[in-house]
Amino acid sequence: MTYNPPNQQIANLQAFRLACYQFQLCLDSDLELPPFKGASFHGALGLALAKIGTRFRDYFYNPTPPPHWQDPQKPPKPYLLIPPQDRRTQFQTGETLSLGIVLYGNAIDYLMIVFAALEHLGEHMGLGPKRGRFHIRQITQLTTDGTTVLYQQPHWLAQSQPVHAPQFFTATPPITRLQLTHNTRLRLKTDNDLLRTAPPFSLFMHRLLSRINALATLYGNGIVITPEEKQHLLTLAETITIEHSTLKWHDWQRYSQRSQSTMPFGGLMGETVYCGEITPFVPWLALGQWVGVGGKTSFGLGLYELDFINGDDEWY
Repeated sequence: MTYNPPNQQIANLQAFRLACYQFQLCLDSDLELPPFKGASFHGALGLALAKIGTRFRDYFYNPTPPPHWQDPQKPPKPYLLIPPQDRRTQFQTGETLSLGIVLYGNAIDYLMIVFAALEHLGEHMGLGPKRGRFHIRQITQLTTDGTTVLYQQPHWLAQSQPVHAPQFFTATPPITRLQLTHNTRLRLKTDNDLLRTAPPFSLFMHRLLSRINALATLYGNGIVITPEEKQHLLTLAETITIEHSTLKWHDWQRYSQRSQSTMPFGGLMGETVYCGEITPFVPWLALGQWVGVGGKTSFGLGLYELDFINGDDEWY
């Protein structure tokens, strides 16, 4: 099945571009980090950006909403982190960590600023309680066609090529079962409370489509799914059922240097299998792996992986 968006949305889909980079960090000294490392990298990167220029920190960490922004929520940041998934807390000199960063829209043009900030962080500021030092060994870009090595210390080998949203809208076979794996905490609110059980598919899609539209509005040319098409999909999503779920609530708190207090960062982790007519949601779910869903996405929360089962019950 191929998604055919309304004509007025085609240009907006094409204008919404994003780029995913993997930074391979080689440790020059011992390093100590918490089991979830997104908060550490989030805070340290902000401090490093401020060293280069406060305007860069504000661009990434405190984006200014446009005059037409009507959402009561703060505008989403033009990036998200994909923190190292290793839950170890102690790392030795010579080991490597992989930090992913997804940039949206014009933020892609600031790749060299992010590179300089991480380089400054590793060489001069350090990370974690031990102020562990590191250098950037390699930068790889992930695209819908594979991976490209952009940087191999000390040389730049290729230029970044952004991915455009239409690249996710390709023909797919019929899908009747879907597994979502949440390796970082999922924080979805309903009735002002964080959900502590597997989310209904309609709720998950509502939050995902809203986030994609918000990102496309701020960092593209406008919404990529019309209210009418969104409502049509959400109505269809009501027919999707949960076959089973292993999602469990995982508490965690982080210490905020800015507020000098601890902040709750708990969320759901595990797997959920949904059943029904999944095919119309496939492109949005594929795109969603690059944007995350729920709260604290810039820290690396709300990331998920997809596995589909086609009509012959084969994973692919």
